[in-house]
Amino acid sequence: MIGYIGSYTKKEGKGIYRFELDENVKEISTVETGFEVPASTYVVQHGDFLYGIKKENDKAGVAAYRIGAEGKLELINDCLESAESGCHISVSADGQYLFEAVYGAGEARLYELDTASGAIKYLINVVVQEGLGPNEDRQDKAHTHFIQQTPDAKYAVAVDLGADEIITFTYDEAGLKRKCALKVPAGTGPRHLVFNQNGQYAYVMTELSNEVFVLKYQNGEFELLEQYLAIPADFTENTQGAAIRMSHDNQFVYASNRGHQSIAVFKVEADGAALSLVEIVDCGGDWPRDFNISNDDQFLVCVHEVSGNLSLFERNVETGRLVMLDNDKKAAEGVCVQFLT
Repeated sequence: MIGYIGSYTKKEGKGIYRFELDENVKEISTVETGFEVPASTYVVQHGDFLYGIKKENDKAGVAAYRIGAEGKLELINDCLESAESGCHISVSADGQYLFEAVYGAGEARLYELDTASGAIKYLINVVVQEGLGPNEDRQDKAHTHFIQQTPDAKYAVAVDLGADEIITFTYDEAGLKRKCALKVPAGTGPRHLVFNQNGQYAYVMTELSNEVFVLKYQNGEFELLEQYLAIPADFTENTQGAAIRMSHDNQFVYASNRGHQSIAVFKVEADGAALSLVEIVDCGGDWPRDFNISNDDQFLVCVHEVSGNLSLFERNVETGRLVMLDNDKKAAEGVCVQFLT
């Protein structure tokens, strides 16, 4: 199995790492520089192409790469039309559009892609969010942290930590246009979202309250159904929610906690409308910014922004539980994990 890690490049980070997971011996056999590029903090695959965030000098945007044999990367082009670097990107199912969320500026950006060559054609438009929350340090303004296409392919949904909002946009060749927004409980700081494969529910990880929200989704609109704490109720030290992922069999939701240094495991109940906590396990490093689940659901790889190590877990596909296999491989400043499909 081949995967990529996006990273900061403030210290020793290289931008994009390439790793190999040997499922036969259950270990990460290789971690190497996949493509040295500034500040490629999030990467995403679409078909034969990989897209990554990029900031060079005072220009920021995204870059496109062709995926070659054994996951080797070749730069196609970049589009650096903005001043502030993004934090999350995704690609529409048809490969025509790329969405970018920008935390610092509270922006959502839409790019057009060339579906044949994989190249980024141009930045279509930028929408600046408005709003704030009660946390004076973290919610002084809008801070858009995530954006992706909805399962019905009709809309894009953005998660805004600063404004405590789940925002729905329409989009086309003219750009993104705000449709509506769901206000979640004030001060919770929603960060990332993952959809249930049935398209009816979504799960949101909050950064400031370390909760997982269950949302009902229909025709561009969301409704908050349930809230679940992802850390022990008696934990009072600094901790911030980070990543949220779902197993490919649609049976379990995972969420990472930076500070508590853990991954929470939830069982999907009621066809997706509810969750039940299975366990909270030590992540094996400092500041578990992101993780992902292998395509066969057998393994989970977690990257740690501060300690710079990778933790490899084996998953029990029946119970969802995790067993750590090793955590000694390094990817400095790693903050994103994607398996090559």
